[in-house]
Amino acid sequence: MMLEVKPSKALSLMLDTIKAGHVPMLLGGTGVGKSEIVLEVAEMLSGDRQLSFDNIRPTAKQFGFIDMRLSILETIDLSGLPLITEDGEQRRAFLGNLPISGDGVLFLDEFAQSNTSMQSVAGQLIKERRLGEYILPEGWHIVMAGNRSTDRSGANKIVAHAMDRVQPIHFIHDTDDWLSWGFENGVDQKILSFIKYMPQYLWTFDPKLIESQPSPRSWTRLSDILKVSEDDELLQYHAYSSVGEVASLEFLNFISLFQDIPNLDVIFEGGGAGIPDGVGLQYATCVGLSTSFQGMDSKKTTRYFENALRYVQSFPTPEFSMFFSRAVVGCRPELKETKAYVDFRIAHHDLMV
Repeated sequence: MMLEVKPSKALSLMLDTIKAGHVPMLLGGTGVGKSEIVLEVAEMLSGDRQLSFDNIRPTAKQFGFIDMRLSILETIDLSGLPLITEDGEQRRAFLGNLPISGDGVLFLDEFAQSNTSMQSVAGQLIKERRLGEYILPEGWHIVMAGNRSTDRSGANKIVAHAMDRVQPIHFIHDTDDWLSWGFENGVDQKILSFIKYMPQYLWTFDPKLIESQPSPRSWTRLSDILKVSEDDELLQYHAYSSVGEVASLEFLNFISLFQDIPNLDVIFEGGGAGIPDGVGLQYATCVGLSTSFQGMDSKKTTRYFENALRYVQSFPTPEFSMFFSRAVVGCRPELKETKAYVDFRIAHHDLMV
């Protein structure tokens, strides 16, 4: 039985493996967020140093991050071009893409999608931390990732000697982890609310389909587009292109619920608005309330937040008020200091993780 872990646990497992001097390799489905976890690991290892991308000579104030997609490279891109010196010795001319000094993370991505020859070359770097004359600096850590061959997503079988040299971490998407990440990274609140409402659409993968399918990556891409799109009529096309037919239809149906949400001004002023019927409409109301705080006059935010939070706390389950509070403080961090939010956290400390 394969033991799969969610993103937050995978992060801890990777850090432990790196600190022990070994190489972690994330294995998981397409678009579940492996690359984002690796980047988060690099940010944690960097401490107070600036993350410096594609820098083979990071300074003392920098922490390097080099992302190498092995599936699109030839073996010479990693092991260098063979040459004969004037003395008749065989050497290799490296291509200036491997670290030379400093500290950082060398991310060997798409390892499972690379061919056997590339896996063998990378395997030498993993085991010996060198390729011919090249030696990986002591301050650099190797981290790897790849898709699973069982997903039939272009992944090859990993050669046995390479698998024996890494610490495999079987990675699976997790709705709560992704929602937490989404709140912290500004994912569109309509998308967050929809995934909270219908978590089965966070990730689905059918290798027989050639159209877009929902995944943490594709939902994040749709969120980025929604932030800059000014034409509501294009929403259907953007959604279909990002997450496919089925998920986009369900998302659009959810968006249509916003036409029936209560008068938000009445709620903000502490008026007696009734509780909406149905879970979908209740989530839509929470989204409408939370998004109203973006760009709101700072003189109103505290009072409006207190009234809105009191209102959503009257909903059937605490998950609505938790969603609302996290969404609001995500865009207005100053509200974390309000009495209403502090009291709410204390009252729900067992659920606020």
